[in-house]
Formats: sequence, structure tokens, C-alpha cells
Amino acid sequence: MNRKIKSKKTTKLEKKQQKVINPKYLIISSIIIVIVLVGGLLFDRLYERSVLTLDGEKYHMSDLSYYFYTTESQYDYYNQLFGGSYWDMTYDEATGATMRDAAKQEAIDSAIYSEILYKEAVSEGYTLTSEEQDKIATDVTAIYDEQLTTAIIEKNNYTKKYLTGFLGRKTLDDRYRQDKIDALDMDDESTKAIFSPVDYRQYDIEYLYVSTKTTDAEGNSIDLSAEEKTAALDKLNGVYTAAKTTEDWSTLVPEGEDVLNYQEDNFIETDTKFDEKFEAMMMGMENDSISEVYEAEGGYYLVRMLNNNSTERYDSTVEQAITDAENKGFAELYKGISAKHKYSINEGYLKSLTMGEITLAN
Repeated sequence: MNRKIKSKKTTKLEKKQQKVINPKYLIISSIIIVIVLVGGLLFDRLYERSVLTLDGEKYHMSDLSYYFYTTESQYDYYNQLFGGSYWDMTYDEATGATMRDAAKQEAIDSAIYSEILYKEAVSEGYTLTSEEQDKIATDVTAIYDEQLTTAIIEKNNYTKKYLTGFLGRKTLDDRYRQDKIDALDMDDESTKAIFSPVDYRQYDIEYLYVSTKTTDAEGNSIDLSAEEKTAALDKLNGVYTAAKTTEDWSTLVPEGEDVLNYQEDNFIETDTKFDEKFEAMMMGMENDSISEVYEAEGGYYLVRMLNNNSTERYDSTVEQAITDAENKGFAELYKGISAKHKYSINEGYLKSLTMGEITLAN
């Protein structure tokens, strides 16, 4: 009997052919991706809300952020000094405006002022000198490497190119402004004549002292007891002999000393924290002379006169007065300059921004 032997069918798996992608399609795909990315960036830029429009030119926050950064940094410094409460302090009771509002106005005003001066400088042919370019390069390196944190650089996209452009405009602003002030031909000597060198004669001193005051449990200032005063006086008398032959008096105060103190100071006759008798005694001292231990209001003092005829206070007062006069003169000139330019602020967008959070990074 013949048996039919069934043969098993073997299913043959067809090998899928691997398609070879034409290189030209890869190139086209890459070009498309680049176009999409660039288009996205252009779209973001095109539709980025402007903060300011000046003479028809729109300025976005990316254009003006360094004006906001410098203002935010200054106010944030005070905020840290006030333990985090400065930003939200009210400075105008009538409107309820806070320091954040004041800082925002200051930042936008600074941007408008500087950009107008830059336009004026360019229109009059101002360009950066090689010396100015070298200084800008040095300043940019210092700012980028030493002042700005990585977080702030990344948050605001502060490249060296961006900072170079900003400082370049600021340099032209400053030179243009100073040239206009010089052209005003202001009479500095008349301003200087207002102040008397005698009235502003400055006395530079240094002194060692011990306080004759302390505080009670409630924080009130009270006098030391007679015994404590004697001990304080002995402390100062103990360094008196050494003080006569010591050049650097700060070395006479041992590390960790909390009773004996060293201080450098200066005063003029009409502006001093010292009582009248003590002031009169010091004003009669010769240069490099050392007083006896002197009991003044609040403590015992040992004084050395460093310079009894310094012009520092007089010079700084005159310099400030001249600067104030120049600022006033240019402010009048700026009224005419700014009148030639038209600007508008995007108040709605600006209102949505919170000073302290725009450019700063935690």
C-alpha cells in the first residue's frame, strides 16, 4: 500500500528591499528644516510686542533690556539692603505707586533719552574713535566676565556683540551731550565764586576712642557707671604713649577688641557730629599733632590731626554745583532736541511687566 507522503510547505519570507534615499532629498529636507527654524525666529521677532516706538522705529524689550537691567540692578541692591521690602514700598501715597513703578518709569525714560541722543549724534556724523572702541572692548570683557552672571546672560541673550553695541551707543551719547554742554559756554568761575573756601575748610583727623555710653535691656542709651568710665579711660590711657610713636593707629586696636575703637573722619566747622568745645579744640590743632586724652560728649578721644586745611569738601561742593548747572543747562537744550522726535510707549505691554523680574535671574 502506497502511502502518500505529505510534504510540508515551507513559507519563504521575502526579503524586503531597503530603499536607498536619494541624497538630494536629504539636502532638501535639511534646507526645509533650516527655513522653518529661521522662519520661527523671524516670526517671534515680527510678533514680539514692542515697548517703544521712536520716529517710526519699533523697539522691543530685547533692544532695551540693558536699560532695564541697569535700573533693576540698582533698585534690587536697595531691596537687599531693606531685607526684600524695597520693591513694594509706596513712594506716592496719592496714587499708591510703588518703587517698582518708579523703577519702570526710570528705565523707559532712560531708554528714550539715550536713544534720542544717539539719533542726534549719528545725524551729526558722530562715530566711535579707535580709543573709544578699545575702551568699549575692555569694558565689555569686564562686564561679561566679572559682572554678569551666567543666568542673566542666558536669560537676556547678552552676547558680547550686544553689549558692544549698547556701550557704543552710550559712548556716543555721552560725547554728544558733553560737546553740547561745552558749547553752552557756561561760566564755571561764577559758580565757583558762590562758595567760600573758608566756609568749606575741611579738617581730616583720625582718633582712638572708648564710649562712655551703653544700652539697657530696653535698648535705651545710658551712661556707664563711674567705675566703668574709669576702666574705659584707663583703656585709652594705656595706648597713649604708644600712639605718640605709632604711624598706623589702627594697629593699636588688638584683634577682637570691643571697647577701644579706631576711626578716620573729617569735618567742616558748620557740619560736624562733635560737640562745640571738642570741635574748637580740634580746629586749633596743628598738622601731625596729637591731643591729650579728651572727654567729649559720649566718650573719651585721642585725636591726631592729619590735615587742618583740606580743600576736599570745597572742591567736591564746587564740582557738584558746576555739574548741577550743566545738567540744568542741558535739560533746557534737551527740550528742543526731544521736540524734534516723536515717540509712543506701549503702556499696556509695559504695565504687564514686573520690575525686578524682567532681566534679573534668581
